[in-house]
Amino acid sequence: MNDKSDKLITDDGLRLDGRRADEIRPMKIEIGVLSRADGSCYLEWGRNKILVGVFGPREAHPRRSQRADSAVIRYKYNMASFSVEDRARPGPSRRSIEISKVSREAFEPVIMAELFPKTAIDIFVEVLQADAGTRTAAINASSIALADAGIPMKGLITACAFGKVDGQVVLDLNKEEDNYGEADFPVAMTQDGEITLVQMDGHLTPEEIKKGMELVKKGCKEILAIQQAALRKRFETPVEEVSEEKVIEKEAKKEELSAPKTAIIVEEEHEEAREIGAEISEESAEASIIASEVIPDFEEDLEEELEEELEEELEEELGEELEEEFEEELEEELEEEFEEELEKELEEELEKEFEEELEEEFEEELEKEFEEELEEELEEELEEELEEDLEEELEEDLEEELEEDLEEELEEDLEEELEEDLEEELEKDLEEELEEDLEEELEEEEAELEETLSLEKENIEPEAEAEPEVEEEEISTETAEAEEEGEEEKSEGPWKVVKDPSEAGTRGEKDE
Repeated sequence: MNDKSDKLITDDGLRLDGRRADEIRPMKIEIGVLSRADGSCYLEWGRNKILVGVFGPREAHPRRSQRADSAVIRYKYNMASFSVEDRARPGPSRRSIEISKVSREAFEPVIMAELFPKTAIDIFVEVLQADAGTRTAAINASSIALADAGIPMKGLITACAFGKVDGQVVLDLNKEEDNYGEADFPVAMTQDGEITLVQMDGHLTPEEIKKGMELVKKGCKEILAIQQAALRKRFETPVEEVSEEKVIEKEAKKEELSAPKTAIIVEEEHEEAREIGAEISEESAEASIIASEVIPDFEEDLEEELEEELEEELEEELGEELEEEFEEELEEELEEEFEEELEKELEEELEKEFEEELEEEFEEELEKEFEEELEEELEEELEEELEEDLEEELEEDLEEELEEDLEEELEEDLEEELEEDLEEELEKDLEEELEEDLEEELEEEEAELEETLSLEKENIEPEAEAEPEVEEEEISTETAEAEEEGEEEKSEGPWKVVKDPSEAGTRGEKDE
């Protein structure tokens, strides 16, 4: 049954899904859908559903695949067995290998692989549902996943396809247009307009290609805008507007928290200053008494000098003590802050190391799973091939045996038929020879009897005429007996056909 409709494009210029010739299918993008991948993207384009995971840059294994001057880009495109109506055979096929190669080459001009020597950047593409244009959809999703992984690129890659349907050039073919259309032309380009991938399937004129390239540029601009909007939504965080009232409230809270400490410190300093002042006042009193007794003239000058010196000393001592206390407090605060920062850094480093270890373990598990799956697929393929070979060999052996049996049966049948034919021919020949011999013998005997009868008639008297009649009767009886014997001999079979040469009256004796 052919599911093709009469027209893929109506007289109004609309396609089966209601789009114009220069319109693309609706696109939906989700970023960061895989937690264990460095970058990931889920893309729906029409009825296409693509999942992409990016891992790396990471150490390339096996080591012989490493490059000393740049990273190795590895692209793996795979279609799930349930992605199409007829179940697809799992594992790599010629088509998936070809798409992986051209897609990798499309990304090589934009990825800055020279920044990560001796590493590998792995891009895994899984087509969950296919509806024409899966390679271009995979390239668009892979570009976003690479950006999500933070891999340096010169720009995003966008891809779209145009084709020829009912003699008209259209953009972004769907499944029906791809199946029953006249041409398919996928293109990938950078955001600067440099083309990195071109493929063609079908027949197009140079004018149709020029028109299609204009449509592709228009479609790629629309796709680029969708990609950029999705990435902005992923990485841009909205900034909250801070009012003056909130700032004043925060400063007031800080002052309230710091005020009690400063008050306690000031009170302690005042108490110490009072004690020191009391001691100094006592010393100054003693000194004034001595001075008044010894040198009454210079009492006032000495007091003033002593007071100034004591005040200076007190100020210096208080200043040093206050400085030491503030320094100790500052050191303690700085040490606490530094310890907190160190703890945070250590925690972050431990978390990173733990995440890296988990990623490495997960990658190893994934590699093992992939290896096991590949081994199972290879084993299944080998088993199928061996079964097919064995079936072919068994069929060939059976055919040969049947042919040999048939040949043997045919040979036996032929031999039996030939033997029967030979026996019949021999019997017929022998019967004919016997009949001829008997006829000849009878003719000869009759001739001899006639001669004898004629002679006897001439020489014997008429009285004895009755005797020849008796003889004739005897001869006739003898001939009858001979005929009966010949018939008996004839009925006995081909092995008793030849007469005994010793018998009288044979052909040879009569010839003599």
